[in-house]
Amino acid sequence: MVGAAAQLAAVVGFVAAADATGGPWPMPVLGMIALGGVLVALGLHGYWGVGAVTWLAAIVLLIFSALVTGAFRPVADEALSDLIVTASTTALGLFAAAVVAQLLDARVEVREAREQTEIERAHVLWQQERARIAREMHDVVAHSMSIVHMRATSARYRLDGLGTDAVAEFDGIAEQARAALREMRGLLGVLREGDGVLDAPQPGLADLPALLEATRDAGVAITASLPPEVTEVEPPASLQLALYRVAQESLSNVVRHARGAEVFVGLERVGPELWLTVENGAPRDGETEVGAASDQGGHGIRGMMERMASVGGSLDHGTVPGGGYRVVARAPHPLTSGDGTAGREGAA
Repeated sequence: MVGAAAQLAAVVGFVAAADATGGPWPMPVLGMIALGGVLVALGLHGYWGVGAVTWLAAIVLLIFSALVTGAFRPVADEALSDLIVTASTTALGLFAAAVVAQLLDARVEVREAREQTEIERAHVLWQQERARIAREMHDVVAHSMSIVHMRATSARYRLDGLGTDAVAEFDGIAEQARAALREMRGLLGVLREGDGVLDAPQPGLADLPALLEATRDAGVAITASLPPEVTEVEPPASLQLALYRVAQESLSNVVRHARGAEVFVGLERVGPELWLTVENGAPRDGETEVGAASDQGGHGIRGMMERMASVGGSLDHGTVPGGGYRVVARAPHPLTSGDGTAGREGAA
């Protein structure tokens, strides 16, 4: 707007300064270029309405100035031609700039629409893939877990001569199968519904003792250090779930790959972080062919690292002297007082 007003003032100045009887008049070439430049700039920036008003006002000023000047003194014979050339060239410049601006805007809109379409298409494909995964998990994993639960529940009725310990063992298997099915149903619901969240209660640090006890029932010797003061300030649910899953996966790897190995599970607070350590010793001879919690050939370690990264933590893992394996998960956690460190004292 300021540039347009200045250009209109310049038009009056050009008319007054130019020689009315010689050269291009009432608009000299320099003035024509200046007016055209302003109109092109307005058109390219999308202010074609302001440009049109500026053009019209400039032409009216030129005609009025020519008429007033012609009433008092002679003017050049080419004054009318100069007005026509000025009006046509500047109008053409404004029109061309407006068209270019519209084309550029349309190109941007098309690109944004294409990007949005690609995003929506990718989202649809992702939803379809989630649904496919959910179907596969339901048809394979959930079905298999249901069979395990059914066989464990009915074992006491199908098999004669089962002792009390055997019945308790089958009942424990059935309970773990039921818990796995509950978590599986929640996960399948999330996969099918898209961007939902798990509504069922998720395990946390308070469920670690039950996890350790279930692993002990599978024949694993576990020493644990889970001081209650470590979690005086209750960590966020997402952090608790991540640490629980790390412990669960690490213990599962021990059961699969290091039968007979002694295991230590510790939870401690080090500075502003909460550390979970799962360390196993060397397995008994002949019990395993691979190293303990390394989960060679699988995705357990990668999954644990991704879980810890999702809560702003990290995961260290590797072998220890003597043939064992250690997994240490670290996650940020607020403290109540002091530096809040807890060690392995008071092992259970």
